[in-house]
Amino acid sequence: MDNQNVRPEPKEVAKASPEGAKNTSPSKNLHKRHPWLLFMVLFGMSLGVGIFGYYQLIYIGYVPQIQTSKPAAAVSQETNTTSSNLNNPTPLWLMLAIALSCASGCWVIYRLLKLPQRI
Repeated sequence: MDNQNVRPEPKEVAKASPEGAKNTSPSKNLHKRHPWLLFMVLFGMSLGVGIFGYYQLIYIGYVPQIQTSKPAAAVSQETNTTSSNLNNPTPLWLMLAIALSCASGCWVIYRLLKLPQRI
C-alpha cells in the first residue's frame, strides 16, 4: 500500500459573504438585536385584549327608558330610598389577583426558558 498518495483534502474555510447577510429579513435582525421585543409585543397584545374584553363586558349600550302613562292625580312625589350608586365597580382585590396571577405566569415561563436545553 502506498501511504504517500493518501492525503486529506484541505478544508475550505467558510467565509461569511455579503450575499448571505442580505438574505436575512429585517425581522430576524431585529429579533437578534432585541430578543425581549417579542415578549413585550406578546404582553402588549394580551393587555390590549384584556382591556378590550373588560370594556366590552361592562358596556351596556343604550337602554331606552320605558314611559308609563299614569293619571295625573295618581302621581305623587316619593322619596328615593334606593342607593344612588347603581354602577358595580370591579373590586380592587379582583384586579390585584389577576395582576398577581399574570405576573406569576410570566415568572414561570421566564424560569422555564432559563433552563439548560437538553439535546
